[in-house]
Amino acid sequence: MKFKFSVYRVISIVICLTSSLLMTSCASKLKVPRLKPAEINLSSYQKVTVVPFKGPHGREIGDTLTQQLFESKRFEALDRSHMDHILKEQNLSISDVSSPDTSIRLGKIMGSRALIFGQVYKRRYTQKRSSEKATCRKNKKKYTCRRYRVKGAWYLKVGFKMVDTSTGKIIATKVIEESKSKSKSKREERPEVSWDPEKVFTSLQDRLIGNFMRVIAPYTIYSDVKLFADDDLHWLETGIKFAESGEWHTAIEMFASAVAEAERNPDIDLKIRARAHYNLGVAYGYSGQYSKGIGQLTQACRLNPEDVFFVELKKIKEFQLDDERLKAQGVKIYEYKK
Repeated sequence: MKFKFSVYRVISIVICLTSSLLMTSCASKLKVPRLKPAEINLSSYQKVTVVPFKGPHGREIGDTLTQQLFESKRFEALDRSHMDHILKEQNLSISDVSSPDTSIRLGKIMGSRALIFGQVYKRRYTQKRSSEKATCRKNKKKYTCRRYRVKGAWYLKVGFKMVDTSTGKIIATKVIEESKSKSKSKREERPEVSWDPEKVFTSLQDRLIGNFMRVIAPYTIYSDVKLFADDDLHWLETGIKFAESGEWHTAIEMFASAVAEAERNPDIDLKIRARAHYNLGVAYGYSGQYSKGIGQLTQACRLNPEDVFFVELKKIKEFQLDDERLKAQGVKIYEYKK
């Protein structure tokens, strides 16, 4: 596995079909954290400085970005107040910094490998009221009335630009837009809204900056994983318990025992044998043993193809490619040791 997982169980035993005459079969679902590579390899740009963004609330957005850069542990975000002091010493303004020559000079003075600029293009909140005919009831009698509605809409659009301070060239750029709307209606009287526009803008801002961070830094996603258990192969349930606690290597041993038992016992249903191979393939894949995982999942597909088998097979292949990109981005990959 490329980085150490702690697995969180979200839904356990979501489907169970039980009968005294029929075989009992269950499925468990897990959420497993996975590290995804950044869109751009910026492993050589550890020291960066965020230049105060232009536009409404630009300084606030720049400060939030600086915080996320620091929290990512992938960058050393230099103090903006230090930059303000240098600009004053050099008799420069923020607008001067956007020129390539000034960026190079400022980068050398500050020891920053890159500067991040931003422009808030749109930050707008609108609220509209409307009304329409409706049917109301009073004392079990219907009558014509009006329904009043109020709708709030938020729009936030920001451009990001990252510049190499040694060359003045742009190394990453992205324009991101986020929006949200809320509405409230009421019959016979105008509704009052209680939402806070600034609070919504804060959530849009966080989403927007998070999207930009995915461009420049590895990030975590949560992958939904389905594992199967069956009364005829008790090793499957045991393996799932270890998988739920993140002990994939022990889970491999349990699932391998289930596969071995399924292969030597002709009474084991083909569907269950295929699911044993599937569980083993998933465990191999999420522990970073991609070739073995792909092999087991391929075998499961051959024995008794189910949609989930092909979904996980595709995901494991993607994980393998992700590992190669993460290594190139300087991420230390947790290597499985036999």
